[in-house]
Amino acid sequence: MLTSRLAQDESAWSRVVAHEARELTALARVTAANATLSSLLSRDAADSSQLQAELRAQQALMGVDLLVVLDAAEGVRASLASGSVAGLASLVKQGEPRVVLVGGVPHHAVSRPVEAGGRTVGSVVLGRVLGEQALLALRDERGVEGVLTVEETPVAHALSAVSSESLLAALSGKGRPDSVKVSGVSLHLRRVDVGPGVELLLTRDTWKEAAQYRVSLLLVVLLGVALTAAAGTAIFVLVRRMTEPLRELTAATARMVSEGDFRARLEVRSKDEIGQLASSFTELMAQLRELLMALQHSSVQLETASTELTESAAVQNEAVSQQAVALHETQIAAQQLQEASRAAARRVDVILREADKASGFGEAGEAAVSGSVGGLTHIRSHVEHIGRTIAELHQRTRQVGDITRTVKDLADQSNVLALNASIEAARSGDSGRSFAVVARQMRSLADQSAGATTRVQSILSDIGRAISQTVSTSEGGAREVEGGLEQVRAAGESLRSLAGIIQNNGKTVRSIAEAVSQQDAGIAELFAALSSMADLADQIVDRMAASEQSAIQLSAASAELSAIVGRYRL
Repeated sequence: MLTSRLAQDESAWSRVVAHEARELTALARVTAANATLSSLLSRDAADSSQLQAELRAQQALMGVDLLVVLDAAEGVRASLASGSVAGLASLVKQGEPRVVLVGGVPHHAVSRPVEAGGRTVGSVVLGRVLGEQALLALRDERGVEGVLTVEETPVAHALSAVSSESLLAALSGKGRPDSVKVSGVSLHLRRVDVGPGVELLLTRDTWKEAAQYRVSLLLVVLLGVALTAAAGTAIFVLVRRMTEPLRELTAATARMVSEGDFRARLEVRSKDEIGQLASSFTELMAQLRELLMALQHSSVQLETASTELTESAAVQNEAVSQQAVALHETQIAAQQLQEASRAAARRVDVILREADKASGFGEAGEAAVSGSVGGLTHIRSHVEHIGRTIAELHQRTRQVGDITRTVKDLADQSNVLALNASIEAARSGDSGRSFAVVARQMRSLADQSAGATTRVQSILSDIGRAISQTVSTSEGGAREVEGGLEQVRAAGESLRSLAGIIQNNGKTVRSIAEAVSQQDAGIAELFAALSSMADLADQIVDRMAASEQSAIQLSAASAELSAIVGRYRL
């Protein structure tokens, strides 16, 4: 009996471990798909502080106790383990969930490869502590106690009757017995191999189990004693009045009580009180036989139904567990989507501010172009005025040239007159000597006037050429100013169009910002709904586990009922 219950306890432990493995596998799959982690691992020389920060963020998100990242050569790149991890290489190589030791503490761990760009860049290992919490949950669920050991050293226990040290001390040197007596308490044992060097020792108190069995047996015996007492009382009251016909009745009763045989029939033909008693007793035996047969049939149906219920509960528990894991994965994905949406909202705010700045710059540029157009128009009017002034100066220069030519002609004529006067003074002799002096002075003045006139004409020619060049330059500047004015006007039109486009872009960015805000609110509501669904799924998993436990207890009760009914021959 105790061996069977301990086997059921081991199966319950295996289901707890399998459920933990499925949940850790799903969490490892989500962690391995993290883009930031794969990007950091794909670098040849990634910053260890960035890896540690990313691991701490993932640990807070996943709720695990062990998180290690390895590169493609199975070398540890970053770790959040509190000590050295034993069996890490075997875990990564085999790829199956198993138990590893972290600083001497057993952890249930899984491994998952990390890929980037279609190639494997490393592995990620997730794990949770395997300790007293799981043992206490198993004890609360099934009433079984246990102790978890590493190399015969207790690391976690859920014992109430004895201590883990005294239990292991009692087992020391005795091999692997099925039962042991510790401090006056008799315990039935079952060993479960959890991992390399890690063992789970399940115990049940023999006296408590026997007491429970005795209570059940006592209820059945009390029922039989009550029935027997009723029949015995009737027999005791009538025994004095019964003679020979009562022997058969006595023998049948003895067979029914001692052998549980309900197949006999009483052959009492008298119609007196003894005959009536025999008839009533026969009918009682028939009813009891029918009752026991109905109980036997019901126990068979109950056992079948409990088996089907157990199987159905296990299947439903598996399905609900998968749904719970899927909901947790969806919850994590929704949280990542919410973070991405918030980042997009922040970026849209930055873009909106930049669009407002661009709109302001466009308006300032448009105003500056308008001012440039006015300034160039003013410059063009000044250039035209300078052109007209230079043209008038050129005309005046020509007039001065004409005057200098007239002066030169006069100087030439004066020179000729002075020469003639000198000739006449020479002819006059001494009387014309003073006139000759005057003639020489007039000739000298005429020569100086002619030289000055020549120099003035040269200067006027230079001024005329400079004025011509200035006119040409002024006309070219006017044309360039006109071309620049056209270009500035075209630039002004382009800036006006650009300002309109920037304003439209600003309106579009505001629309996008409103849409992103609405999207962020919707994602927040989705994340809240997923969180509620995940909590509900966890509650369903717990209830399904309780239903499975009830089905197991129902199966045990049906087996006990079948054993009780099987003792009778019908």
